[in-house]
Amino acid sequence: MNVLAIGAHPDDIEFGCGGTLINHKDNGDKVIYVCMTDTQSIDKTTGKVIRSHEQLKKETQCAADELGVDEIHYLPFTDLNVPFSFESVSQLERIIKQCRADVIYTHWAGDSNQDHIATFRTTMAAARYIPNVYCYEQIPIPRHTENPMRINHYSDITNSFDDKIKAAECHQSQFKKYKEAGFDVTENLTTLAKFRGIQANCQYAEGFQVIKQVF
Repeated sequence: MNVLAIGAHPDDIEFGCGGTLINHKDNGDKVIYVCMTDTQSIDKTTGKVIRSHEQLKKETQCAADELGVDEIHYLPFTDLNVPFSFESVSQLERIIKQCRADVIYTHWAGDSNQDHIATFRTTMAAARYIPNVYCYEQIPIPRHTENPMRINHYSDITNSFDDKIKAAECHQSQFKKYKEAGFDVTENLTTLAKFRGIQANCQYAEGFQVIKQVF
């Protein structure tokens, strides 16, 4: 199968479905990584550069190598300003058709990050002909939403969990940002994977909301 993982920013995919992508590779599937943004990341309240464009490319390539990704695609949108528009839909649809995607993983509708929400909407429009579409969870930090995610599909990542963490930890700019805010991303990812593992009766799991699934 051709598996397409779509994230608004570098690190979203690794945090949300990194273990599942490694499982796909182990099963012989082709994995394509799509990032909606290709710019530096700036804190709009302080003006501080959180992740330079050079870091974006370096960290993403590091993570892709850990995941075993076959292709990386960047769309030309700006961090914090990902649109849901004709342009975003048409550019993403071009990649979906080019890669002949069978399965897509993306953000979920109830997310609280504006770029994540726009990416979800763009994906829903661009992936209308794709038979299997799943939404992954956001990074486990304090974010609330009035629409809790409905997890109805699980992926056992017990054997791929360590490599998922290695891929996630490639994004040192983000780990530094969250550490300064008092959050340990590795610990939080581990806690979430253990919790989903309890629900799925395995050691570690990733949870998803199924948009559509065709057998």
